[in-house]
Amino acid sequence: MLFGIFLALYVTGLNVAGWTSPLRVPAAEHETVTRVVMQKPGDPEKIIESEYTRLKNRGTREGLELFIARHPDHPLADKAREDIKRLYD
Repeated sequence: MLFGIFLALYVTGLNVAGWTSPLRVPAAEHETVTRVVMQKPGDPEKIIESEYTRLKNRGTREGLELFIARHPDHPLADKAREDIKRLYD
């Protein structure tokens, strides 16, 4: 029952122990509502390439192995395997 009371207070927008309700409707005309627009997802290939570059720039074998674990069938995984052989074996 106590949970129900707190939930009712939260939904109505009353401030209880510092909580504010995201469901609160603006009370006055001067209040504004901000809308969030999701960005379009980026190009997956560019994201994978940037991940490869970032992990390679760590300069560790573990970084390259992490890339291979995340993208085992990607052509850059073959390059990461070659980098490991060249640099660490």
